[in-house]
Amino acid sequence: MRAAFLKFHLAPARCLIAICTVAGFALFLAMCLVSPSHAQTELRPLRLDANLSLVERNLHGNSQAYYDPTGQLTREQVASPPYQQQFETLAGALNGGYVKGAWWVRFQIEASPEEIAQPLEGGWWLRLNAPYVDYIDVWWPEVNGGTSGAFAHRELGGMRAGSLRELPWSIPAVRLPDFPDTQPRWVWVRLAGDRSLSLVGGVSPLRELADVQQQRNFADAAVTGIALLMAVVSFMMGIALPDRRFVAYAGYLLTLGLLFASSENMPASLWLQDSPVAAVRLHNFSVCLHTAAAFGFARTMLDMERQFPRMNRVFQVLTLVSLAACLVAVAGGYGRIALPLNMTWLLFAASIVPMCAVLLRRNIHAWPQLVGYAVYLLMGVVHFAKNLQLLPYTLITQYSYAIGGIVHIMAFFFALGWRVRHRERRALALSHRHRARLARRVNERTHDLRQEIAEHHRTHDQLAQALREQRGLLAMVSHEFRTPLGTIGGAAQILTDDRLGLVREEVKKEGEKISRTVLRMRDLVDTLLADEWLDASSENLCLVPIELGGFLREKIEEHNEGGGGGRISLVLDAPELPVLADETLLHIAMDNLVTNALKYAPTYSPVLVRAGIRRNALEHVPGAEAVPGVCIQVCDQGPGFMPQDLSHVFERFYRAAGTRRIPGIGLGLHMVHRIAMVHGGSVAASNGAREGAVLTLILPLLGSAEGLLSRDESDMALLDPGGFR
Repeated sequence: MRAAFLKFHLAPARCLIAICTVAGFALFLAMCLVSPSHAQTELRPLRLDANLSLVERNLHGNSQAYYDPTGQLTREQVASPPYQQQFETLAGALNGGYVKGAWWVRFQIEASPEEIAQPLEGGWWLRLNAPYVDYIDVWWPEVNGGTSGAFAHRELGGMRAGSLRELPWSIPAVRLPDFPDTQPRWVWVRLAGDRSLSLVGGVSPLRELADVQQQRNFADAAVTGIALLMAVVSFMMGIALPDRRFVAYAGYLLTLGLLFASSENMPASLWLQDSPVAAVRLHNFSVCLHTAAAFGFARTMLDMERQFPRMNRVFQVLTLVSLAACLVAVAGGYGRIALPLNMTWLLFAASIVPMCAVLLRRNIHAWPQLVGYAVYLLMGVVHFAKNLQLLPYTLITQYSYAIGGIVHIMAFFFALGWRVRHRERRALALSHRHRARLARRVNERTHDLRQEIAEHHRTHDQLAQALREQRGLLAMVSHEFRTPLGTIGGAAQILTDDRLGLVREEVKKEGEKISRTVLRMRDLVDTLLADEWLDASSENLCLVPIELGGFLREKIEEHNEGGGGGRISLVLDAPELPVLADETLLHIAMDNLVTNALKYAPTYSPVLVRAGIRRNALEHVPGAEAVPGVCIQVCDQGPGFMPQDLSHVFERFYRAAGTRRIPGIGLGLHMVHRIAMVHGGSVAASNGAREGAVLTLILPLLGSAEGLLSRDESDMALLDPGGFR
């Protein structure tokens, strides 16, 4: 939500920045185009005076021009009166555009008295900056020709070998003679060729000419070097990322560097001095190739295949047409396609900026592309409008493509870098989402694994418990059943041995032994069956209100008449002890508690059963509330429990090491524990203060009887078995 809010509010700001940038460049261009002209009301000669500035010795506003549509006129013809009257004074530099004929330019040169008195070392040079002119012819009157009217002639231009020039530099220049007087002399210049015809220049001393050439070489090398360096960097980034936009941008920069270098005659002045045709056709080829690269790069940069599918097909066709124009330029037919190629650039300018604006509305991150294309295309339109004679020839219009090239390659590089940053942000956000999703899955899987481990531990504990119970059962069976069976077997053998001659009393004695043994085995089997029956009945309890005082009196009386021998006593600490319990299970529990006390206590030792009500009796029962409960204690004077046995006495089939000689299978106290649990109570084992065992059974008090609890009864403590002896 916050990201959408920021995007909504930042979009107008970025659009405003882009619009202000383009408007700033347009304003700068307009100021340059409407800058004051150096044109004069009257044609004045170029004065050979070192004290004048470079601007004061320029052709700007000091020349006249005439257009020869046939291109066949000679110097003598255009110097005749009918043609001289057709020359027009130029307000600025000559901008002839693409024409089939020739342009004639004439101006006057005069020497200053100081120059006549003391000529400069290196002399004066006529500087003719005509970057795209194929043929330049220069005439001036011979100084020593007297009145014969002879003229000196020099041949320059892109289609003339540079090695034949007086200075094989990229700026065409010819040395002027040392004039003997201050009389003005006419200089005639003819311009012809298939490319744009333009001319600026002036007169300069040799040192000044060298400075101008050096500055121009430095600027040309800087722009070309920046383009090539950024092309290499873009190509390496395109391979490393990978991103086809960087690769397309590298190709675009290579063609831009080639175009600028060939436009400034760098190949012709460096390694193609003797091959002017190759140098000119290289420039024509670079113009067509850069046009094709511009269309191809625009398709990739703006993602036209997805964003503008119809314009993508148009740009594909224009790319193929520009590549075909490269072949025409190499074959020497650039003059036929120069004007359509420039018009194609204008159409490109008219379509690409609106598409950038549409793309900006779809994606706010496209604003650097709008700035780059708007700036460069604005400068490109100016440059080609100059070639089409729609704008005057000035330094700004001449080098507008270089200025726009530097600005736009920076803007495009920033746009590509912005794209990489945006892609990294998206990748980082995706990584964060994947990491969060992975963390959730890891947490879920960890939780599942922990549950599986806990379940495994529970299963392991259950298996361990089952194994312990199995071992206990086997030990019990091997001990408890082997002894009765041995007794039965021995008695049966005695009864069947005729050699013994047993009398009736001895037979009766052995029969009674068999009966007692059978009864013991029946009790063992009943106990095992009772444990299994308890498993089934614990799920279907039949709870009824029971007054525990009367129940305990009947139970103790039953045991005293049986094996108790009248040594079991009962103490009740409350007049009423109501509980809600299953009567059958309660009988089993009390039988096991009393039988356990009689079994392990010495013969004829007393056994005490005490019952009462305790406050917070169930506070240690897991999940039970701190409510009153009925507490039943069975105390004997036996050996008690060993410390290591206290935590195991209620386990199934567990028997202490010192009690193995006493009959039993280790199920009695286990059944008591289970009966207490299903009733919501508890059972505990402890030792008396002196000797003997204390078993405490606690059952929940019936809710309606809580008012029977008195202050004295609330403080009932565990009975000290030694206190009643």
